[in-house]
Amino acid sequence: MSSDLSSAYFYKSAGDNASCRDCVSVAQGDYAVDGIEFPATIQVPDSPPLKFLGQGVTDMTIETILVKFTAIGVYASEDIKGHLKAWGGKASSDLTAEESGYFKDFVDAPVPKLLKIGVIKGIKGNQYGGTLESSIRDRLAYDDKYEEEEEAVVERIVEYLETKNLPPGSCMFIYWPTPDEIKMSVSTDNTIPEKFDFSAVNKNVATYLLHWYMGENAMSETTSAALAEGVVALLA
Repeated sequence: MSSDLSSAYFYKSAGDNASCRDCVSVAQGDYAVDGIEFPATIQVPDSPPLKFLGQGVTDMTIETILVKFTAIGVYASEDIKGHLKAWGGKASSDLTAEESGYFKDFVDAPVPKLLKIGVIKGIKGNQYGGTLESSIRDRLAYDDKYEEEEEAVVERIVEYLETKNLPPGSCMFIYWPTPDEIKMSVSTDNTIPEKFDFSAVNKNVATYLLHWYMGENAMSETTSAALAEGVVALLA
């Protein structure tokens, strides 16, 4: 994959995936996108049951053809409702409005959260990790939070991903048991891992990584939009 296409892998899709137009129902409350299943609830090692809140994609139109790269499902403990009460009764557009404060409230909520990232178009782990590294590093540095501790954790994430191949149908699970901690695992066959084989504790990296995927100015606008709709439904 060329460097240009590797960067496009994280393209901010602005399509209508917030309404799950590319999803098909596989069971009551479950969805699948290009063979990647997103169950209504999921439980990973050492986690409580986590509720599916929304799904988005990264994609790009290349020579008039829409190419989808990943499908991203967002999960969280239902206890998050207690930390987002201020957003009850509001529209999803209110949540995603610039500088609304909602994204920070979601990311900072001290409840378990999970991303299931399904690979639609294969990519090498070192390419994925390289883009992740530069994006998180730049965001941390912009806010003057990129110190030796953060650099070490980001490097460990990249080194972990460099050992992985991400063919179509594989899934990456990123789990935040607390706002300070990250756990990761890669499954080549869409199954839930029996254990996480990467973990790190650093609040800045954990927070900025979550913001990168689903916060304000996220790498996938459809994921952020779908999550906001899911939160509105959860609080209704």
